[in-house]
Amino acid sequence: TKDATERNVRKGPYGSAIQTIWFDAWRYQHEKAPVIALLQEIRAQLSYLAQDRRRKATSVLIRGALLSIEEVTKKVGFQYSKFQQVSREWNAEHLADPLPSHTMRLHLRQAIDQLLPSKARNADVSPRLAIFIDDIDRCEPEVAFRLLEGLKIYLTLENCVFVLGMNQKVIEEAIGDQMPNDGARKERAAAYMEKLCQNGWRLPAIRHPHEFFRLLLNEVVPDEVAQRIIDGVKSHHCLPPNPRRLKGLANLVARLSVHLPGTADEAETLRDTQILMVVAYVYQFHPDLYVRWETDLSLYDRIYDWCSGKDGPHELFESMILPQREIDAGQSSPTPRKEYEGTYPDPADAGVFWIQPLIRHLGSEVDADLFRPYLYREDRK
Repeated sequence: TKDATERNVRKGPYGSAIQTIWFDAWRYQHEKAPVIALLQEIRAQLSYLAQDRRRKATSVLIRGALLSIEEVTKKVGFQYSKFQQVSREWNAEHLADPLPSHTMRLHLRQAIDQLLPSKARNADVSPRLAIFIDDIDRCEPEVAFRLLEGLKIYLTLENCVFVLGMNQKVIEEAIGDQMPNDGARKERAAAYMEKLCQNGWRLPAIRHPHEFFRLLLNEVVPDEVAQRIIDGVKSHHCLPPNPRRLKGLANLVARLSVHLPGTADEAETLRDTQILMVVAYVYQFHPDLYVRWETDLSLYDRIYDWCSGKDGPHELFESMILPQREIDAGQSSPTPRKEYEGTYPDPADAGVFWIQPLIRHLGSEVDADLFRPYLYREDRK
């Protein structure tokens, strides 16, 4: 509890006026109403934060505030499933009374006010609760939608700020799945998110993935092996510009690097490293393709033809996207040249086959047996 308190109380110009709550949404995705789990987490973490403020004169108020949050949680559990029905009946039956959700928001705001400091070091800042919700995109679509609906209905509070960590594209698809399929649900899902989240901060892209990959490799392989691997990929722009995916790839490359053959020939050394990288990439990100390749070494020829535009659509690659496409260049010359240009795929799309440029560089005249140490090993049980 001491660690949780120290993590949630921030220093700096705002002192403890900005207090934080951390909520991993995917851990609670099997709850009928995820917003209830969030309220319970808010109450649990605020109880730790309140311990430092408890004095004889205020302990009754603090306990009352925590009990009030608990009571709101119970009411939300009852009202959440019936909220639409209550909303429809309100105008007809309770014209002079506030909606239950409005009453619960009022009680919750008052309870949180009791638990927050009375003032900030900076007089221009009102004490607030900052609630960080991570991994919403890892939840099932319906669960993600229910959580967002719960935030909108019950937790639109002046003294609370929500920071949502998510893949926006995934969440918009999840929202769209809950809307009528009338041809415009994609646009309505985007409008829903725009209304709910009006201040978006996108994580910066990795402009030089091989530099970040080198840092990761330095943690898991000797320096000379890391340098050898980077020399094989740095000029081909063949790594996914995603930190998490690069971390997994680096760990796999470390496992496979013990099977790199030793040779004094510089060209062969470079080629062997690039072969390892191709197999590691397919193994890590396209396991269905790897399993077929493992049973048939000649599959590399089909992969190369697809990467070079020589093979049309095939069920092996139907869910995959090439990051570069072949274009005609110099058509007026006696022998037309072929060049490649970027297709600008989404860096977050797991289907992008980023290793394409390296496979084209290796070419089609590669002895299939050179892939064998990484595709199939006799020591594998």
